[in-house]
Amino acid sequence: MAKAEIRIGIATEDQVNQEFIEAWHRAQKGEIAEPEESLYFMEPENFLEILSNSRLAILYTLRSQGSVSIQDLSKILKRNYENVCQDVQLLKKADLIRQTAGENIFVPWDKIRAEIDLSSVATEC
Repeated sequence: MAKAEIRIGIATEDQVNQEFIEAWHRAQKGEIAEPEESLYFMEPENFLEILSNSRLAILYTLRSQGSVSIQDLSKILKRNYENVCQDVQLLKKADLIRQTAGENIFVPWDKIRAEIDLSSVATEC
């Protein structure tokens, strides 16, 4: 079984559209056996907000612990429940965390591949 992987990064709308078109063509040729998951942010600030140290700690902990409740996660991390709950909701919105029917949360990914294309980031001095 292939390991579940998601690619995240910063990209422009044109870059995301181009990647979709290329994936479509590869799928038509039979070059893609499994769906490829990706998540892109248009703004670097949003990307860095999602991958803050405390949210990365949540992802690492969930991956190692498996499916747990938010209450148990906050105890494991020794963090305030409300803050962990807010972080979990944001990570769920980004599809980096998923929830079971029993309300436990888990990370479905074995690997998160982060990529920043510097040509897609516009900066002002």
